[in-house]
Amino acid sequence: LYAKIPLLRERKEARPAMLSCTKMNGNGNDFIMIDNRTRSYGAEELARFARLLCRRCLSVGADGLLVVEPSERADFRMRLFNSDGSEGEMCGNGARCIARYAFEKGIVKSPSMRFETLGGEVCASVDGRMAALELAPVSLDEAVRGRVTVDGVDYEYTYIIVGVPHTVIFEEKRSRAFADYAPLGRAIRERTDLFPRGTNVNFTVAAGGGLDVMTYERGVEDMTLSCGTGSTASAIAAMQLGLCGAEVRVTNPGGVNVVKLAFSEDGRTVFPKLEGAMLMTAELEILPEALL
Repeated sequence: LYAKIPLLRERKEARPAMLSCTKMNGNGNDFIMIDNRTRSYGAEELARFARLLCRRCLSVGADGLLVVEPSERADFRMRLFNSDGSEGEMCGNGARCIARYAFEKGIVKSPSMRFETLGGEVCASVDGRMAALELAPVSLDEAVRGRVTVDGVDYEYTYIIVGVPHTVIFEEKRSRAFADYAPLGRAIRERTDLFPRGTNVNFTVAAGGGLDVMTYERGVEDMTLSCGTGSTASAIAAMQLGLCGAEVRVTNPGGVNVVKLAFSEDGRTVFPKLEGAMLMTAELEILPEALL
C-alpha cells in the first residue's frame, strides 16, 4: 500500500491545469469564452474542449466555445467551435458576446472594435449589456430560392450566406412547438445534395411588421434559443419578399434582435447591422474532471 503512494501522487500532479473561462449568452445562445492570445491551445485541443465542455448536465454546457486569438489585420481574431467540435465561420450572438468579453477583459481598450472571423470582418460597438455589429457584406448573387421535400411535404426556402449558410422557411403561422421543429430542421440540414456545406435552418413567421424566428443550428445539431445570423438571414429574405422593412425587430425564443439593412446602389449587396443584448453570467475555473 505504501509503495503505491508515490505513484498516486505522480498521477495527481500530472493532471492538466485548470482552464479559466467566462460563461456568456446572447439571448439565450450560450458560450464558453477562452482567451487564447498566447496560442496555448491548438485547433485540435480547442475542438476537444468544445465537445467535452459543451455537454449539458455532464460538463459546463453551452452551444459553443468562443476563442480570442491574435490577428495581424484587426484588433483580434474570433474563432467559434460548435458543441460537436466543428469550427464554424461566424455567429452573430457569439460575435456580440466576444465583443463585450474583449472590452471587459481589456483585450481592446475601446468599446468600438474590429475583429476577424472566418465569415469576414466584423465591426462592433459595446454599450453595457448591448452591442451593435456591422456584419460582413452579404451577396444576393449567392442567394438561392428553391423547394425541399421532407416526409412528403414541400417547403419553399431562401438560401442565404450570412457568414454561415442559412435556409429560411416562411410559415403563415407556427405549425409546431419549438422542440418539434428539430426533426424537420435536421432533415433539411442533412440534405447535402442541396446544401453541400450543411445549413442552419430558420423557421420564420412574419407578423405585425416584425419576424418570429426559430432556428435549427448546424454544429449544435439542435434547436437553439437564438441565432443572430439567422435573424439577419430571415430579415434579408423577408425584405426581398416584401414582408418587412429595412429595420425589423426579430423575436427569438431567447430574446430580441434588431436587424438593420442597407443596400449597394445595384441592390445586389446587403450591409447588415445586428443589435441585441448579451450577459456575462459566470467566471469559471474548469476542473480536469469536466474534460473526462
